[in-house]
Amino acid sequence: MKIIVIYRSGRSMNTQKIAAAMAEVLGADLAKVEDVKPEMLSVYDLIGLGSGIYASKIHRRMFKFIKRMPLRDKNVFIFCTSGSGEFKNQALVEAKLAAKGSNVIGEFHCPGEFSPLGFNLDKKGHPDELDVEKARLFAAAIFDKIV
Repeated sequence: MKIIVIYRSGRSMNTQKIAAAMAEVLGADLAKVEDVKPEMLSVYDLIGLGSGIYASKIHRRMFKFIKRMPLRDKNVFIFCTSGSGEFKNQALVEAKLAAKGSNVIGEFHCPGEFSPLGFNLDKKGHPDELDVEKARLFAAAIFDKIV
C-alpha cells in the first residue's frame, strides 16, 4: 500500500510536526503541498492532507491543490492545527473531496501555537508531545481502517 501525507505549515511548523508523526506511523511519503503535482497522486492508495488554519480556513495553497486533485476512488484523511480551535470550512473541504469521488475516512484537529500580540496564550507550546501522540494514534487507527 502506497501512502502520502501532504501538508502546508506556517512559520511555527505546527502542522509539519503533526504530519511527520502521522507519516512515520503510516510508513508514508511526506511532502509539502507546494512540492506535489496533483497528477502524482495516482500511485497512492491513501492520501493525507493537512494544513494550519488561517482565519478559520485551510491555507489557500492547500485549498487550490484540493480543487485541482484528480481523486477518483481514493481514501483521504484531513488534519489541521489551529490556534483558535476553529475549522469553519471543514464541511466545504470534505464536500470538495467527496465531489471528486474520494472517501474521507477521518479528520484530526489539534491545537497549534499562534500568539500574535500575546493572544491565544493557552495554546503556547502546542502541538506538544501529547498532541503528537494523539496524531500517531489517529494515524494508526486510519491504517487499521484501510488494511
